[in-house]
Amino acid sequence: MASPLIVSLKKQKNFCGSKIELLSPAKINLYLNVIGEYPGGFHRLESIVERISLFDKVTIDVKKEPSVRITSNRKDLETNQNLCVKAILLLKKNFQIPFGFDVSLEKNIPVGSGLGGGSSNAAVTLLGINKILDLKLNINKLYRLGAKLGSDVNFFLADSQFAFLQGKGEKVRPLSVNHKFSHFVIWPGVYVSTKKVYKNTRVKLTKFFNNVNILRYALRKRDDFLIKKSIYNILEKKAFSICSELEKVKEYLNRKGIFCRLTGSGGAFYTSPVCLGHKDNNLSIIKLRNIVPDNWDVFEIQTF
Repeated sequence: MASPLIVSLKKQKNFCGSKIELLSPAKINLYLNVIGEYPGGFHRLESIVERISLFDKVTIDVKKEPSVRITSNRKDLETNQNLCVKAILLLKKNFQIPFGFDVSLEKNIPVGSGLGGGSSNAAVTLLGINKILDLKLNINKLYRLGAKLGSDVNFFLADSQFAFLQGKGEKVRPLSVNHKFSHFVIWPGVYVSTKKVYKNTRVKLTKFFNNVNILRYALRKRDDFLIKKSIYNILEKKAFSICSELEKVKEYLNRKGIFCRLTGSGGAFYTSPVCLGHKDNNLSIIKLRNIVPDNWDVFEIQTF
């Protein structure tokens, strides 16, 4: 029960009837750059990600029948394409698990927002079943499974507040940052195709402040000015060129004095009350909700 992700655990001796409930956190990209390409059209990335306190909740029940079933407050997620289901089927295939599973997914992280909700769901599913069935899979074995499910999955497997990602995003190096940061996440409900954004993004080497090493230093020292100067997302401009509505969202926020960045390929933005925030450096959730349209979602979160 040491993991902060585990809410509750009920384990039976024969495993059937065992149940585990886990928090499934979101993430934001503080830095994201495309520095090369792999065969097959995949991109070589460098990214710094932060795990944040915006959560889905995943509950897994072990049952005797071998089938896998998922229920959710989002009915469109109740399919075999759901990453929770894919994670379970991958485990069943690789380790000849005879049991079935009922999964309940309480979805709070906006879908298609760049906040990594689906990848997080897959990761905590792997972690939860590893725990409840005593599979004793170490982190390297979990990483190999996670890489088959999605590029962000391994970050959530790492159980780290901050990490430096390389490769397609599956190579994870946890970062020692002894600070927690407060943020606001703004979700205007605008979707953009991740595949389209990446497909139209050219390789760009970092220049001047847009450098991953500067940001790593700034996070360690909690240098708010340097953090603001060095956070970077190469996908932002391309996402705007594909979806002009997203660009209008940022322009609107900038006019209101809010410096913000897109996370991932979009379409959620994040800002911070100090280093990334409002011109009065005293941005509150109440102020922000009064600034943005009523149909936008705003989340007050911190490093988790």
